[in-house]
Amino acid sequence: MRNKVFLLAVLLLFSATTLCIAAAAQDYQEIRADYISLIGSAQAQRQRHNWLKVIAGLEAFVASPRAGSREDDAMFLLGRTWHGLSRASGSRDDARKAITSYESLANRFPDSNLSDDGLFYAAEIATETFSSQTDAYNYYLQITTVLPPGDMLEDAQSRLKRLATVTPNLPTSTKPTSKPPASTKSSLSAIRVWSSPEYTRVVLDLSRRVQYESHQLRGENPRIYVDLKGAGIASEIAEKQQVKDGIVSRIRSSQLDPSRVRVVLDLTREGDYQVFALENPDRVVIDVRKPAGSGRQQTEIRALPGSGNDSIAGILDAVPDNSPPTLHVPQHNKSAGLNLIVVDAGHGGKDPGAIGRNKTREKDVALQMAKKLATALRKGLGCKVLLTRSDDRYLKLQSRTAYANKVGADLFISLHANASTNRNAYGLETYYLNLSKNNQAAAVAARENGTSLEEVGNLEAILFDLMANAKINESSRLAAEIQQSLVENLSPQFSRIKNLGVRQGPFHVLLGATMPSVLVETAFISNGREEKRLKSSDYQKKVAQAIVQGVKDYSATLKQVARR
Repeated sequence: MRNKVFLLAVLLLFSATTLCIAAAAQDYQEIRADYISLIGSAQAQRQRHNWLKVIAGLEAFVASPRAGSREDDAMFLLGRTWHGLSRASGSRDDARKAITSYESLANRFPDSNLSDDGLFYAAEIATETFSSQTDAYNYYLQITTVLPPGDMLEDAQSRLKRLATVTPNLPTSTKPTSKPPASTKSSLSAIRVWSSPEYTRVVLDLSRRVQYESHQLRGENPRIYVDLKGAGIASEIAEKQQVKDGIVSRIRSSQLDPSRVRVVLDLTREGDYQVFALENPDRVVIDVRKPAGSGRQQTEIRALPGSGNDSIAGILDAVPDNSPPTLHVPQHNKSAGLNLIVVDAGHGGKDPGAIGRNKTREKDVALQMAKKLATALRKGLGCKVLLTRSDDRYLKLQSRTAYANKVGADLFISLHANASTNRNAYGLETYYLNLSKNNQAAAVAARENGTSLEEVGNLEAILFDLMANAKINESSRLAAEIQQSLVENLSPQFSRIKNLGVRQGPFHVLLGATMPSVLVETAFISNGREEKRLKSSDYQKKVAQAIVQGVKDYSATLKQVARR
């Protein structure tokens, strides 16, 4: 009898445990469904309480004894929810909570196949939101040395190599040597400049790795100079390059002797600086910090007579090409709003872009839509709108965002028509700048950039240098609002509107923009049905109206998402 009672008790306990696990799984699935519903609705994402509801459910689930085998899933989803909220709100506190959730997951469940993904996301937040390469390096290092090998191992190792030379106090074994190959002399091929309110970055592009020395001369005419050993200088590099951004006034370069190049940065005043090397491609980077409390100079931009309000012509000519853009932070308060938007018509002049089966050229329909969008934005938002080109002219891709930077734009919107070797491909998609996440995005970027897939891969190293300054979070929100508006507003009026979603890619035309910027692929010109639409004035107007609504929704999002 006692054995039967004992056996019955065991069976009841086993049944209760099984039911508890099933209930926990069901609870988790319900919360996960709420999360999926949330990220699928741009409107729901504008309300902070929707995010906090999911967070509260996940935190209660993780704290309960019912979590069982789903606890690591829930902790990872908790990190993703805080991460998503931080993108919606722009709050650094929300971003810190996302990092904390990812760290807790890795600490408590190091063997989980989600832990390496969590730490990889934590590293991205550290770089994008907090500009902390040291923290990012430590997260990547933990993935490669502490956690079991996972699917993020290869990507983490690649990021470590890029960060090893720029992060202080790293293990010596991880730092790449700066000794150049003995066989061939390196060549200084280009000098690039970016400027922000806090510092100026000067990048010296090299054909191969070199040894270098840096020195600072203080006094009445402060300057920094860097000697590149075993290097020559390309003939196209100017001896003097004016900067005048409030930190660096001028850059001088010369062949000091047959095996040494000297690059001198003339400063407006003394300031802290650091010099480091990066590879793939090889380059030496000079960061000069702006002294605390110093004023900021900005280049005055004036259009030349006859250039017109809507054209880049004249405005870029009024400012030397080597004058770097200063970081522009849009004013999102109610009194300021969105004051200036730059609309970019893709391609132009000798670059026709993609060509449809009926000989429709992308450059033509992009310009037609750009003009309609400019008119619709002025009418719908009451803001100033400038076009990068108002006629059929060729513009370098980097000149387009340089123009937006120089005129102090709040947003940059580049219009294009998609193309594919598959004539049946169709749909709408919106891109924002980031490291390429998939082959399809890389292929689109290669076509729009006019480069090869291999060159797109090489661009990733340059993008990595710019990630800390790029407005990626705001660009992703702008892209999401525009994409959703396009699908919602075009679907009732046109058949077979396909939502290809929001994607990330390394687009040259977005590179260097210091404001939220997106690239909109309005339809496939390679598809017969969509080529006909692209030529239609009605479709072009409807696309413009939908983008205006998306911009309005984006502006509303900035105001509606409450910040702690």
